[in-house]
Amino acid sequence: MVTMRQLEALCAVIESGSISAAAERLHLSQPAVSKIIAMLEYRTKLKLFEREYRRIVPTAEALYLHTEARRLLADLTNVDRLAEELRTLNAGAISLGCMMALGSHVVPAILARFLERRPKVDLTFQIRSPNKIMQWAIAQQIDFGIGITAMTHEAVQKETLCVVDGVCVLPPGHRLARRPHVHATDLHGEPFISFVKEGYMRQTLDQVLDALDVSPRRTATASNSHAACALVLQGAGIAVADPYTADFFAPHGLVVKPFLPAVRYEFQLLWPRFKARGKLVQMLVAELREGIGQYNEAHGLRDLRDLCDSRTDAAAAPQPQS
Repeated sequence: MVTMRQLEALCAVIESGSISAAAERLHLSQPAVSKIIAMLEYRTKLKLFEREYRRIVPTAEALYLHTEARRLLADLTNVDRLAEELRTLNAGAISLGCMMALGSHVVPAILARFLERRPKVDLTFQIRSPNKIMQWAIAQQIDFGIGITAMTHEAVQKETLCVVDGVCVLPPGHRLARRPHVHATDLHGEPFISFVKEGYMRQTLDQVLDALDVSPRRTATASNSHAACALVLQGAGIAVADPYTADFFAPHGLVVKPFLPAVRYEFQLLWPRFKARGKLVQMLVAELREGIGQYNEAHGLRDLRDLCDSRTDAAAAPQPQS
């Protein structure tokens, strides 16, 4: 079998023009280089050099082999470099799915900072529904997901990422916009945008309203907080949404108020149980935790994880889904 050492010797002799120069370049003795070349000729069954007077001249076969050897040695160098980058967490591949609430602006900003320091990381980032992300996690097709889902599966582990209170969102100029907060009883008779019936958030809000005998006038049904806020901004009604989406729309005029009684959003990390968690992935998750914490602090959002049952197995309690 031809060795990389033999190919290095071949390249050194051809490129330096002599055995002695090649020996100096490789930090070997001349007899050692001659022996390596002789072994390469034996392995390849090719005559690689002709002697002309006091110099050696590479044959056509040697020159052709030199081209391939140089390419192989360059590839090996690239492999060594890649291995070093992997060891230092400067390269690798990560795939994640994220729901719209955090995926519209909070998570992308953190990912951009992460990639700026590690430009050789191959990142696949997709914004999809929590149920779709859960399906990917079940199929072990992503490294991790970020979502809110009541689904459980033995192939997925859940871990709390953050817990925040929902907020009431109103169109500009709404009569409730002057209140310091909006109570569920304030929604009686108001045009209201609810969520889809199968969503846990719809069920949670319905329970709150029914307990207080409050009947808002439902004008539309939205699939998530992003759709609800877009409708509210256009004056279609008011809604209860997650604070991240509300903050995203606030610069466009959406009015955001605390909502009572509290309705909590528990955002979860969805880990494929049978997919290894590489160091690069763990580093990214750590930066996501830190970045979301900084965002919460800057925007006055309390992380309520300590007040919630944050079980991390697949049997975690159902959480709000919008």
